[in-house]
Amino acid sequence: MKSPLIVVLLCVLTAGCRVNQETIRQVQQVIDVEKGTTLTCDQTDPTRCALTSPFAAYYQLAEQRQTNHMLLLDHGEQSLLARIHLIRSARESIQIQTFIWVNDEAGHLVLRELLAAAQRGVKVEVIIDQLFSLGNSWLMTDLATLHQNLSIKLYNPVFSDAHTSPFEFFSAMACCMARLNKRMHNKTFVVDNKYGIVGGRNYQSRYYDWDEGFNYKDRDVMAIGPVVNDITNSFASYWQSPHVVPAEHLRDVSAKILNGIRSEFDWNQAIPEKGIKLIEQAKDQQHIIETFFDDVVTVERVEYFSDTHDKPFNRKTRQENKQLTQKIHQYFADAQHQILIQTPYLVFSRKARKTLKKLRRQHPDLMIRVSTNSLASTDAYYVYAISMKYKRFYLKKLDMQIYEFKDKPGMSDQLFSQTHISPSTRFGMHGKSFVIDGHISMIGSHNFDPRSDVLNTESGFIVFSEEFADRLTENIETDMKDANSWVVAAKEQIPFFSHISGFMATISRKLPIFDIWPFRYSTSYRLRQGHAEVPPDHPDFYKNYEVIGSFPNVNLSSKQIQTIIISAFAGFAEPVM
Repeated sequence: MKSPLIVVLLCVLTAGCRVNQETIRQVQQVIDVEKGTTLTCDQTDPTRCALTSPFAAYYQLAEQRQTNHMLLLDHGEQSLLARIHLIRSARESIQIQTFIWVNDEAGHLVLRELLAAAQRGVKVEVIIDQLFSLGNSWLMTDLATLHQNLSIKLYNPVFSDAHTSPFEFFSAMACCMARLNKRMHNKTFVVDNKYGIVGGRNYQSRYYDWDEGFNYKDRDVMAIGPVVNDITNSFASYWQSPHVVPAEHLRDVSAKILNGIRSEFDWNQAIPEKGIKLIEQAKDQQHIIETFFDDVVTVERVEYFSDTHDKPFNRKTRQENKQLTQKIHQYFADAQHQILIQTPYLVFSRKARKTLKKLRRQHPDLMIRVSTNSLASTDAYYVYAISMKYKRFYLKKLDMQIYEFKDKPGMSDQLFSQTHISPSTRFGMHGKSFVIDGHISMIGSHNFDPRSDVLNTESGFIVFSEEFADRLTENIETDMKDANSWVVAAKEQIPFFSHISGFMATISRKLPIFDIWPFRYSTSYRLRQGHAEVPPDHPDFYKNYEVIGSFPNVNLSSKQIQTIIISAFAGFAEPVM
């Protein structure tokens, strides 16, 4: 039990850490002088010296017909290319929300491009969730003072700091875990209220195929048309939220500003070769047309949904919030024929499990397929450990087909840019999407897990289009091919023993702790050479596939052991996973 004195001291620390109004006034006086005002473009030029984007023709058509154009961005480097191109084509405004921003090669390149846009006269506003972003207060101090047209705010900063030290982090865990857990997970990107990108990607090299060690298979979608206005309105509500704080109003940043401390980082240093190549492609209209235009789909109906800024903090608002989480459950509940889901973390919330269980009773022939991470490919083995508890429920009760992404997918040359990776590069799944009945699609930040339901704010597009659904389905089914994923299915049943084992496992898995029944209902399979791919319910499945164990390609015994231990003893932590 914590000492009452420690708890009191931590609470006092938390309450007294906000920057007072006098300090804010002094900081504002300094940055009003320090912020750059030089503009690189004559402000009588309405284009702000921007690139002419070929996407403008799609926007004009969307305005005329009041429809929207949607473009899947399934490849990392192409998604970065689209962002750089749109930033360079911006004339009025750029608005970005993200969960993580790392100042590595990709993250820094985007920051430089945003600064250049601000210097042309474009109003740039960025909201970042504070907990895991940018890594230090020095860089945030620079960003807060760079230019009058560049503004950065942080969501729910721990102890009102830009950078959370290890001491502060553990202090927050001790005194304020409930607040620490409330995060903004939205990932949105809007230019001139015309072009909007929504999906799963943060700003870090591993989301754009630029990391030699580990890269994500992720997904965004670009919208061109009237629906982008809904993203802008949502962004405006976050920008004014009391949970979103200007960078210069944070304790560590304001102290550095008032004391004249800067990082002296050279924002004009040479751009890496990979960045130079991407910028040249971004400026090439023909390259943009050849890369993207064949995949643009015109849709009659698309809806943007975003949780409200106070969803994690306000229980009443959370219950009444009719945004993304509620929409997802509604569409799942209304499914008639098939559900295809891709999520990095296969930990459905209790409500989702009940919805799917009821749906299975109502529609015995419904096909439910899920693409997710294996232990080898996941970036969060502790979440994978929790998902192990429910494999039998997913496979037996819900009759799901589960495909776990390989850390070395066989089609990596098609799924990822090959320019910046090596034979040792590991890959993981990070896409968050679903397709229902071949017509309704969702792409967004929602992981279909308890965190997304309750603790995070989330956003996404729901698209009503058979053509779009076909394209998304094809992308997910490619990830599910034997070359790229292992199949998770029930072990071949042994008379009597399998029945008793299943009974004991059901009891054990329901326990929040001491889930110690050693015999697992399922295992992983791979296709035998020369055999045809078939689903797990096909009569030839066990003839065509061979068992490869529960944790293929995981050589570190400690990782396996930790996963098993967490699954057995940490089930109580499921709601915050």
